[in-house]
Amino acid sequence: MRRLGFVRGLAPQPRLIWAVGIGAALIALAVVSPVIGVVAAVYNAGLAIIAARDLAPLPGRAGYRVRRVMPEPFSLGEPEEVTVIIENRAAAGLVARVADHAPDILRPSPRVMVGRFDGAGVLKLSYSTYSPKRGAYRFDGVDLQVSRSEGWWRRQIRLPLPQEAAVFPNVVAIRRIQLTLRRGLRAMAGMRRAKPPGASTAFAGLRDYVRGDDVRRVSWTATARRDRPVVVEVEAERGQQVIIAIDCGRLMTAPAGELDKLDHAVNAALMLAWVAQAYGDRVGLMTFDDRVTAFIKPERGPTQLRRITEALYSVKPDYVEPDFGHAMTHLALRVGRRSMVVILTDVQDPEASRELVAHALRLAARHLVLVVAMSDPAVLTARDAPVDSTARAYEWAAAEEFVSRRRESFELLRRGGVLGLDVVAGRLSPALVERYMELKERALL
Repeated sequence: MRRLGFVRGLAPQPRLIWAVGIGAALIALAVVSPVIGVVAAVYNAGLAIIAARDLAPLPGRAGYRVRRVMPEPFSLGEPEEVTVIIENRAAAGLVARVADHAPDILRPSPRVMVGRFDGAGVLKLSYSTYSPKRGAYRFDGVDLQVSRSEGWWRRQIRLPLPQEAAVFPNVVAIRRIQLTLRRGLRAMAGMRRAKPPGASTAFAGLRDYVRGDDVRRVSWTATARRDRPVVVEVEAERGQQVIIAIDCGRLMTAPAGELDKLDHAVNAALMLAWVAQAYGDRVGLMTFDDRVTAFIKPERGPTQLRRITEALYSVKPDYVEPDFGHAMTHLALRVGRRSMVVILTDVQDPEASRELVAHALRLAARHLVLVVAMSDPAVLTARDAPVDSTARAYEWAAAEEFVSRRRESFELLRRGGVLGLDVVAGRLSPALVERYMELKERALL
C-alpha cells in the first residue's frame, strides 16, 4: 500500500512562515537604525504571543475518537463509499484535512479530504472506492491535520485504525435486483403461460378471466364465490436443479473491461444462484481448470447460498488449459437428475473449442446445457469502429474473422441441442438471469 499522509507534529501555516521572515528582516535591519530595532523587538514579541495563543485551541491526539464505516463486504466491480467519522469536542469549528490509509487496490478517491468539525466536534467525510479484485485487504490508520480558518499553526496526527476488509463477488447487485425480482415474480404469477408439450406445471394462483383464456381453466367454485369469471393460473413446476460450472483456465484470465473474464463469471454465477434460489430451484457449483477444483452438490436455502458465495470468493484462475472432458464427466457422475448446466467459459474458433463442443454435446443428451461466453469489448470496438486507414482495415479484418469463427462454434453447439449465450462482459449478469427466466417461463428446465 502506498503511504499517504502528513508529517506528524506541529507545522507552521504559510502565513506564519511569511511573518517570521518579516521579523527576521526587521532584526537584520536593526543595525541600520535603533528605531528599527525597537520595531523589530515589538513585532517579534507580538508575533510570539499571537502564535502561542493560536496553538492553544489545537487539541492533541488523546482527545480524538475515530471510526470507519464501510461496506461489509466490498463488492467486486462495484463503486462504493467509505465514511470516516472523527469526534473531539475540543475540535469544534476547526478546519480538517483527512487522509485514510485505504488499500490502493480499492482505488480510493479522493485520497485527501477537506472538511470542518461541526459545533459538537464531529467530522464526517466520505470517499469512493472501486474493487476490481477479490481478496482480503487491510486498512491502516487515519492521518488528520487540523487548523483554524485564519490560524498560524496546523497540528498533524496519526489516529490508529487498523481494519480488515474483504472484496466478495458482487453482493450489491444482488440487493439491487431483489425488489425488481419480487415485482417480476408477482408479474409472472399473473401472466398466462402456455404449457409446452410434456412440461409439468404447478398451481400459481387465480385471476380474472380475460377474452381468449381457455374455458377449461375456469374455476367454477371461485367464479361462484366472486360472482365473476375466474381462471386458474399455472406456471412451470418449481424445484428444478441448476448447476453452474465455471472454467478457471488460462483464457479466463484475459481482461474484459474493468474486470477479467473470471471475475465477470464469478459475479454472474452468484447472481444466477440467488435468482434460481428465489425461484425455488436447487443450485450447485463446480469450478475447474485441468481438474475439478470444487464441487458443491445442488441444494436450496440460505446455507447453500453462503457456501456458494464463499466458494466464489476463493476462486483463483490458473494458467493451464481447461480439461472439459474431465470436468463434464465428473459432473455427469455426480448429478444424475436432469438439470440445467450453465458453463461459464470462453469460446473461440471451432478448432480451439473442439473439446468444449464435443463434451457439451455429450452432456446435452441428459441435461439442458447452456454455454455462456463473454465478448471482449475491445474486439467489438475494433470491429465496429470506422475504417479510416490501412492499419484500421487490417485491425477490422482480424476482429471480424475472430467474431465470425466464434459464431461458428456457437452454431455447432446449437445444432447439437446446446443453448448458447454470447454477451459483452459488462452485460453478463443481467443477460444470464434473463436467459434463465426465459427458460423457466418456457418450462424447459
